[in-house]
Amino acid sequence: MALEHYSTSDNTDMKARTFLVAAQVYKELGMQDISLDYIHKASECVNNISDTWVSYYIYYLWGRLLQDGYDVKSSIEPFESSLLCANKLNDTSLIITSLKELSYSYLANNDTITGIKKLDYALNLALKANSYQDFAPLYGLKAQTYYMLGSYKKALSFIDEALTYNHLFNGSDTISNLNFKGRLLILTNRLDSAEYYIERGRDTTTLAKANLYYSCMGMLREAQGDYKGALEYNKRHSANLLKIAAGIERDKVARLDKQYNTARIERENSELKIKQQQSWLYILAIIIIVVITSFAAYTAYSRRRKQLLDTLRHQSDDINRLQQSAALLMDEKIKASEREMALAARANDKDQELSTSRALIADLKKRLLLNNQVVKKVQETIDAAKRPKANRQPKPLSDAEISEFVAAVNDCYNGFVNALTAQYPSLTDSEIYLCCLIKIGLDNPGLCAVLGISDSALRKRKYRLKSSKFDPVKPFETLDEAIHAIPPFRPYNGNDEAA
Repeated sequence: MALEHYSTSDNTDMKARTFLVAAQVYKELGMQDISLDYIHKASECVNNISDTWVSYYIYYLWGRLLQDGYDVKSSIEPFESSLLCANKLNDTSLIITSLKELSYSYLANNDTITGIKKLDYALNLALKANSYQDFAPLYGLKAQTYYMLGSYKKALSFIDEALTYNHLFNGSDTISNLNFKGRLLILTNRLDSAEYYIERGRDTTTLAKANLYYSCMGMLREAQGDYKGALEYNKRHSANLLKIAAGIERDKVARLDKQYNTARIERENSELKIKQQQSWLYILAIIIIVVITSFAAYTAYSRRRKQLLDTLRHQSDDINRLQQSAALLMDEKIKASEREMALAARANDKDQELSTSRALIADLKKRLLLNNQVVKKVQETIDAAKRPKANRQPKPLSDAEISEFVAAVNDCYNGFVNALTAQYPSLTDSEIYLCCLIKIGLDNPGLCAVLGISDSALRKRKYRLKSSKFDPVKPFETLDEAIHAIPPFRPYNGNDEAA
């Protein structure tokens, strides 16, 4: 469905992605020809797509398909393109992978110099990036390179490096590398060591792995002069080759069967499309019938609509008369609104007069407080404390004067003392006196002068009072803040509870 949709779409990115996935699926199914066809279609879109990752995987899969099909020379160009994409992405792992495949293709194409250059570049990148998992296949490939060049000692040193990293990372190519080392040891006439490594690399779980073992053991027995043993291993090797060839033929038959199944599915899809087209024809016929019926219904509706319009014209005159009556009512409503606005303005003026009167009353209360004899005495005490110290301390207020002072503060500050004792009933007389002094605005020096105590003693006294009496109800930062937060006193009214 995706292939059918995107094959004719202008969305080049999605078209390339779809062809790439199709190529991967058919490659897994063993249908190389169909996979190559889809990868060619994907490569036609690669110049117009914005995602470099997709471009990389298209070129890489293309090269792998050509390698698997033994068209090694043609695989070089797509792998070079995948290397360019990996460099654009700045992805070291992808660069190493492309270089490894390129070196294999160049070596298989007998271009040994270029193959070694690509391989050395890949190894240098892996060393810089500490990409240890890439070392085993890279060193193994380098060992094969020097084997092809006839330099068996160098090949041995590189295959030892490959086996070291195989051991560290449990590489999948460990068996083939062990057999390859055995082959190199035979060529360097180290037959005992060769047999040890060949036996370590023995794996007969598959025909291909068994062939590695049989081939190396046949070569070893021949080098040892045991021609009968060599002949036995070579027979096994030949038998395996025949089995592999038969398996390849079976795979070809299976691929042909899959291709037949694919063709059958495509035929079934075509039949399904024909059925869908027939369904669309039935739907189109139904739509035509519905349109004709709708037209007839619309004609009847138009006649009825004309009749209703005539009725509405007669009713419109009545509506006009009602609108005129509504306009008269609206005029009356506007006049009533203007009268309400005038009354609201008068009420606002009265509120302003009341606010002014309240302000005057508050000012008169404060003046009354300032004219109180006890308050005057408090102020004189503060003024005397500001002058140079005399031989005697200021005389504190008597109990009667304190009571008079507290009563005056209560009167002039809207029942402050009543509100204070109602909210904090556990306050003593001396604590209420201190609160009243703070309420009229005395600072710490003034409080020290009136109470006749030091500044440190005053601070301790204020802190104890705040923490013991005020904070349990509501925490405050300072005692002054707690006192100024006392709301105006509201006398008890039996109606409050009912409300």
